[in-house]
Amino acid sequence: MPCTDVVGESEGVVGKREGRRRDGGARGALEGPRRERPERARRREQGRAEAEEAPHVHDVVQSHSLKGTVPIVKNRVLSSGGSRMTRALATLYRLLYDGVLCRLPESTAIALGQTALRLIPFDRLGAFRLEDPRLAVTLGGVRLANPLILAAMYYDARILRRAMGLGFGAVTAKSITREARPGHPQPNLVRVRTAAGPGLVNCNGFQNPGLEAFSGMLARIPHRAPLIVSVAGESVDDYVALVRALGRLGDLVEFNISSPNTKLVYEWSRRPAELVTLLRAVRAATTKPLIVKLSPDFADANEAQIIPAALEAGIRIVNYGNTRRVEEPRLSQRAGGLSGPEIFAGTLANLRRTRRRFCAELEIIATGGVDSPDKALELLREVATAVGFFTGFITRGPILARQILERLLDVPT
Repeated sequence: MPCTDVVGESEGVVGKREGRRRDGGARGALEGPRRERPERARRREQGRAEAEEAPHVHDVVQSHSLKGTVPIVKNRVLSSGGSRMTRALATLYRLLYDGVLCRLPESTAIALGQTALRLIPFDRLGAFRLEDPRLAVTLGGVRLANPLILAAMYYDARILRRAMGLGFGAVTAKSITREARPGHPQPNLVRVRTAAGPGLVNCNGFQNPGLEAFSGMLARIPHRAPLIVSVAGESVDDYVALVRALGRLGDLVEFNISSPNTKLVYEWSRRPAELVTLLRAVRAATTKPLIVKLSPDFADANEAQIIPAALEAGIRIVNYGNTRRVEEPRLSQRAGGLSGPEIFAGTLANLRRTRRRFCAELEIIATGGVDSPDKALELLREVATAVGFFTGFITRGPILARQILERLLDVPT
């Protein structure tokens, strides 16, 4: 069933909102009568009542063109560039990244960043968080405080705990395999400079401590935000064992069939006909919401075979997507997965294509290339349920999440 009308309506709501700012503007029927902006004191006094009356970042709008509902962004857009505090922190981080981190070897910079996340209590600093009931969304029936998800990269329990306090609606752990894996030899990560901005190419190869050790780590993490556990296997039995064990410890379970750095995992997307058995088996292995992590390298197969098979198995969330496979002679494997702003156009195109094809049947986490508030907003305009990013977290800093949330709300500057 085509969803062209839904995507167009989403664009129209945003367009009308921007037009109303220019003409002093009456609000459309979808948003109701315009209220004057409250003063700071009044905002504090009214607090909860004000928040309950305000539109959520994903209001559900009925459309004649589909059966069901699709979330559409409807609240006002902050055009000031964010608060003075977030602008200052973003500037400081950019100076640090461009002036120091980019001059270090990639492995040294990553190790330094991980050490900082382990030792510095960023999660206790309110500067990185923005809490407002209007930002809340649901994903697979799980309430997220906002639609931003830190994509998979870390498995260290201390880092995950810190990350949960950095303003994300949910945090994704690095993909875990049944047995421990050392990953590919270094160099397994290199920086790239593209016309779109700074990015990364990696061939990490699922370095992780394995199911048993990771389960012990995870059991000690208090869930300040929902935790998405990610699994990767080489057989149906692997995935079932991983989903059963980690499904007890995470709030949602993502299964990775799309890593371009590990042949046997990547092969699942090459052989979509064989996925039917896997999808049914993992669905039967847990009652937790399941997420299929798709590869942007297999867009046709995703639309024609993989997503329909997932829906048939009762899996209604996809993470679209993973990194894009590229040749990179500086890496030990001579190829890897590209992340960063260079892949954003593909993320946007795949989101539009998938939403038109599957309408409200599917919840979509749009991941890939987000390194600015404008890009996150564009994905939400196109009816992404949530937005994931990790490379932007590295290149733009941990303040990026708050910058995006301020862009979604009318925050006083």
